[in-house]
Amino acid sequence: MIEFESVSKIYPSGAIAVEEFSLLIPSHSVCTLVGSSGCGKTTLLRMVNRMVTPSSGRVLIDSEDIAAADAVELRRSIGYVLQSGGLLPHRTILDNVITVPVLKGRKGSATRAHGLELLELVGLDPAIATRYPAQLSGGQQQRVGVARALAADPNILLMDEPFGAVDPIIRRELQTELTRLQTELGKTIVFVTHDIDEAFRLGDQVVVLRSGGHIAQQGTPEEITSAPADSFVSDFVGADLGGRRLHAITESDRTVIVDADGKPLGVLR
Repeated sequence: MIEFESVSKIYPSGAIAVEEFSLLIPSHSVCTLVGSSGCGKTTLLRMVNRMVTPSSGRVLIDSEDIAAADAVELRRSIGYVLQSGGLLPHRTILDNVITVPVLKGRKGSATRAHGLELLELVGLDPAIATRYPAQLSGGQQQRVGVARALAADPNILLMDEPFGAVDPIIRRELQTELTRLQTELGKTIVFVTHDIDEAFRLGDQVVVLRSGGHIAQQGTPEEITSAPADSFVSDFVGADLGGRRLHAITESDRTVIVDADGKPLGVLR
């Protein structure tokens, strides 16, 4: 469980990144923080592993204030996936995956074997283990980033727009892969995105942010879609767009879902 208690981040210049933000993220769930650039979502994410220190307020993990924890040990206990993958270019794929276990003193054949298993877990052929990041596609690099984040078996995964730099088809595949992994592993995931469709697809709890980290609305994707809190949320999630206004028609004994313009979106099973 992750809890933000009235956290704020104000920089020496006076710029307010986050102001009086409070949120409870239940264990084994996916919380998506979604909003426009500059709304404070990445700042909030980085507060969880103390890469950003709040100016005021507290962040707690399982009711323990993380300010009392050793920062290095805290970061090694939390998986972190970046938009760019953040892989070390001069190290092989396998060495990248097992970075944190090795830093924690776990070396040898068992650790390397576990790294190969993680590559399989994220849908990669272990044969790529001896390659280098530049020899992989963007989608493959992002999968390696996820494998590396899982290597120390963390309870918490922080994911900062991890699929934003790949094309739409690969992005969809990575979203599907993350959903499968979460079903299998049951981590507590904080996922930052500016894409409302991605937030709805992945999040058990979706938090729509205004500037300054103010919560415009939080709830399940169904709750936010069906009852936007105000015009800001309605505009942000596209509640009034054709793509959100769907209805069903019967065609050749099959129920087809179409948008407001009549464009078919899928078949209801």
